[in-house]
Amino acid sequence: MQSRRKLLKTAIQTLGAAAGGLFLNNCSSKPLGNEPLPNNTFAAAGIPEIPSVRLGIIPSIEIAPLLVAQKQKLFAKYGMTDVQLVPFRSWQSLGEYTAMGTDLGTNDYGIDGGHFYSPLPELLNEGLINQKKTAMYVLLRLHTHGGYIVASKRLKPLGIQVKHATFSAWQDIAKLFGNPMNSAIAEIGSNYDLWLRYWLASMDIVPLRDIDILEIPLDEIIPQIKEHRADLFCLDSWRTLKLIEGNLAEPAIATGEIWRNYPGEILAMRADWVDKYPIATQAILQATMEAQLWCDDPANARTLNTLLAIYFINDVTNNFTNHPLTSPNPIKMFAQLFKNSPKLTKGMLKNSSNSLNYAIKYWSNDGISVSYPYKSHDLWFLCEYQRWRLLPPSLPTREIIDAVNREDLWRNAAKAIGVPDTNIPISTSRGIETFFDGSQFDPDRPNQYSALRSNPNQGGF
Repeated sequence: MQSRRKLLKTAIQTLGAAAGGLFLNNCSSKPLGNEPLPNNTFAAAGIPEIPSVRLGIIPSIEIAPLLVAQKQKLFAKYGMTDVQLVPFRSWQSLGEYTAMGTDLGTNDYGIDGGHFYSPLPELLNEGLINQKKTAMYVLLRLHTHGGYIVASKRLKPLGIQVKHATFSAWQDIAKLFGNPMNSAIAEIGSNYDLWLRYWLASMDIVPLRDIDILEIPLDEIIPQIKEHRADLFCLDSWRTLKLIEGNLAEPAIATGEIWRNYPGEILAMRADWVDKYPIATQAILQATMEAQLWCDDPANARTLNTLLAIYFINDVTNNFTNHPLTSPNPIKMFAQLFKNSPKLTKGMLKNSSNSLNYAIKYWSNDGISVSYPYKSHDLWFLCEYQRWRLLPPSLPTREIIDAVNREDLWRNAAKAIGVPDTNIPISTSRGIETFFDGSQFDPDRPNQYSALRSNPNQGGF
């Protein structure tokens, strides 16, 4: 541990002079429309009503904007001088502590919001988990891309593609020997669960009918793969790379290939906190959005890479002892993640033609806003939940979204930090979305998508 920390300390001291091969080459997109923000436009919203907030996070590179806003003192720049990023092992715990709250910042028993997957804020808002309604607001999207579906080496005999006919034959053999092939994610209902289900169903491999989906905690993934308990995982790129480095699995497909520029995880907060502290909320938004711009700027690539490496070695290791996915060379590992390591393109399951160009982005990609919380994306997540019968079909989805999504606060913060009007979406819908299998989601006609996806011949329920 001492030698690794010495390596990190040395790297920090030599930032800017270190060999380029050690650091990432983050070919990130510029702000929308390729219009850089003026240097003098980051003005504070005013003095926050309260300088402190507790935000829950699941450690992953998806939370980079929040980490950057904290470590680069962007929160402090806007008056939020005591922003605590509280790590959790599971989304369930994060949701429970959000429901507990901090009594509007007066205690440290719970959290005020933080890093969520969709549609967890909507579920909390409606009391569909924890049996307690907790009014929530969605404030922004943190990223797009960054995930992978990986396959264990046991699936190598399946060859070039996993399709229903090929898979079924091998599954029958596996069952005959008492060790069926399973898929797995860290938590049922998470976004990685949805990407995995979508991918399987696109090949007419119906989840829960043809293959089980197991819930395996992140710190149990490596031993479970070694014991052939699961063969297909959907994970973030950090953990994907560790499995590849351990020669335990190979990438099948990037989640960004399933849906290019898909809506990633989000920043959401308790509605009572936001309503009581509107200036503090805007300060949090401004700092996080400025951090997203910072993360996507190639000039900051080296610093970002080192910052993340230090966080995962020091903070994550200290909070989660015996973490199985710690790298002996974390700086090099994160460099590979951000530039899409060639290792991530050598999988034996060649369902896609190209795994490059799917590195994680935080502010924009392909001239499309990543940060703005489109209501149409909230609708897709609720429809997908209904598809898999995780929510009732009668749920008033649009009413819930209108109550929870606060894209108006995003717009206010964007204007406050000087984002040009041409870079601010003019509609709460991104329009028709097209997936890698050719299917489409039209937010104006969600029933058509639901009807298509409920057909067993199309890989539905």
